[in-house]
Amino acid sequence: MFGCLKKIINIIIILLAVVGFIAIGGTNIVKDLIENPLSPAQSSKAEKAAQIADFTKMDKEFELVSSSKLPKIGNYVYVKHAATSQNFFMAKPKNAETLTKADFNSKKADEKVMNFVKDFKVLRLENFEITGRGSMKAFNQTVPFIKFKSDIVNLPVHGTEGIVGVATKDDKNVIIVATNVYGKYSQIVTNALFTEIK
Repeated sequence: MFGCLKKIINIIIILLAVVGFIAIGGTNIVKDLIENPLSPAQSSKAEKAAQIADFTKMDKEFELVSSSKLPKIGNYVYVKHAATSQNFFMAKPKNAETLTKADFNSKKADEKVMNFVKDFKVLRLENFEITGRGSMKAFNQTVPFIKFKSDIVNLPVHGTEGIVGVATKDDKNVIIVATNVYGKYSQIVTNALFTEIK
């Protein structure tokens, strides 16, 4: 009798495990593993990244590392340039007023960029300093940006430099961050990526 009850309990546990696996998207994980065993999460990353921009024409020098969500920021995509280790983050903030293109016409952008950097917890920056302004082509438009340099708290490098800018895509703001360690940031590499993203 106890043996029969034990088998029924085991069957129920297995059924619950299967239902749970399907509920958390396990079938997609298995499908990715079969179709691309070396990079099982790639199609999932690409689907999430497509909510921000079209990365399908991106050169092979650039790698779509992750696509995720932050509480105060919303959806973001992380891309890396293999040869230079330059990092790129693109975020569609939940709050449309987080940082806008119009802000770059005044000093308002300086304060908003600093607030965005504090909320963007992927990089913990200290001694954030704005070093200049400029513009570039991205998403088929002219994108204003602020140049910065800063110390990094949560990585084994002493400091970083780069840009923060804003584009619009489907009537939503897309905040662009491009960074590299002190002395290695290249606007040429940044331009090469953003001419391919639509």
